[in-house]
Amino acid sequence: MYSHENYSNNYDYEYAFKTTETFAGKPNLSNFTDITSLTGYETDYRTESYLGRIRYNYAEKYNLEVSFRRDGSSRFSKQNRWDNFGSIGANWIISEEDFMQSVTWINSLKFRANYGQVGNDAGTGYYGYMGLYAGSQNANIGAYYLSQNEALDLKWETGEAYGIALEGRLFNRWNISLEYFDKRNKDLLFDVYLPLSAGTTSTTSAQATIAKNLGTISNKGFEINTDIDIYRDKKWKVNFATNATFVKNKIVKLPEQNKDGIISGNYKIVEGKSRYEFFLPTYVGVDQLTGNSLYTLNLEDYFITLPDGSKLGNAEGTDISDNESLTSINGTYYTNNTTYALKEFHGSALPKVYGSFTGTVSYKSLTFSALFTYSLGGKTYDGVYRSLMTTGTSPGNFHSDIMNAWKAAPEGMSENSADRIWIDGIPQINSTMSANNNSASSRWLVSSDYLVVKNLTLSYRLPASFVKRLDPQGISVSANCENLWTFTARQGMNPQQSFGGSQYNYLVTPRVFSVGINIKL
Repeated sequence: MYSHENYSNNYDYEYAFKTTETFAGKPNLSNFTDITSLTGYETDYRTESYLGRIRYNYAEKYNLEVSFRRDGSSRFSKQNRWDNFGSIGANWIISEEDFMQSVTWINSLKFRANYGQVGNDAGTGYYGYMGLYAGSQNANIGAYYLSQNEALDLKWETGEAYGIALEGRLFNRWNISLEYFDKRNKDLLFDVYLPLSAGTTSTTSAQATIAKNLGTISNKGFEINTDIDIYRDKKWKVNFATNATFVKNKIVKLPEQNKDGIISGNYKIVEGKSRYEFFLPTYVGVDQLTGNSLYTLNLEDYFITLPDGSKLGNAEGTDISDNESLTSINGTYYTNNTTYALKEFHGSALPKVYGSFTGTVSYKSLTFSALFTYSLGGKTYDGVYRSLMTTGTSPGNFHSDIMNAWKAAPEGMSENSADRIWIDGIPQINSTMSANNNSASSRWLVSSDYLVVKNLTLSYRLPASFVKRLDPQGISVSANCENLWTFTARQGMNPQQSFGGSQYNYLVTPRVFSVGINIKL
């Protein structure tokens, strides 16, 4: 097979805004006299591709497929505009071999392997390789300033996928598939810093950047799919099906200037760890004498001068000996201010395994099925819970957990008490201290494990003798419920909102009840 495709997008934008209406009730642009805003721009984007594919089968046992495509994009300079991508896949139907004919308990068995590439140009703008100047005006005098440095070496990002799998049917009742995969994206686009002499490209900070292909990220793991007829006869059939994906995400390569990592919100992107690795101040607990939150002190960037004159921490850092946020408990220093707290890795937002399982029971024409989905191993930063636990001077909504906040030091509590730190505690309700007590930290991380009763369905197929009278080939009625229950570490939290481990003030997934009738003509 051979084919050709192309795509062209032209976007022409014009915007005008005028005030001072001449005649009331006439919303025509010409009926207004003062031009408040008048602007416009045009963008063009084009791609072109040539594709080819060859399939080969030998003896109905050996299959091979090879594909090739050459893609061109207007986002890249002429010397890098075109790139080649290909894939190859093969499978061997083992069960068709002569030596397998005596193995009666194996109904089918197939081994397959594949490797493929695909290009991506969406990581840069329509004119990603060009040196660009942005237009502006001041007092009706035009001006242009550098907004993007020329990047003639910019090229396609490449997605690569490797996979091997074994799949089959056993005992005429058990289907199973095991697959190993490794999917990685290389030549990811990053903005690399240049000397300011190259020309600043920002209007808000003194920095000059240029886009380059430098990063690589990998997703690899195993996937299992299986279903089995646990019991079946002329009237009954009981089936169980499940699938599970075990995946590990890892940053393989970063630009040289970012080898120490890139801070991105609550995450730190660093080689060897996942893309969504939480990097936050470490929350220790609540000081039961004061009711304030305590965080691990950052002794990598700061130091404290002890009474004997020695220094605790990095002697070349900043002296914070007199800082009021410090608290010493049984020889260890803590801080109540996350500015001076130590940031550490606290796990990934990405799950270690996710999947689903389904149970189906049929009796004659009546069928009941239940689908469950699950995820295990990730963490969620519950910013919604944080906002509901943070007090201020104005009325607001709060979580019921705030009723368990620290109120007073327990009887017998002293400065040297072994249990002075309340590990799972909730700090005092104090609007003055609220910002520090409820700062972004590991306190707000919670397990994102979940189990969802995704779908329950009950269906009935009308008897053939009854259907024949009405002429259709078949009639069935059904009732089902979607998203019936969700079980999570915190009631009301929905880890399914974001794979990046964030929570927002969104409505929960709706619970849907429906009934239906299916008529096959």
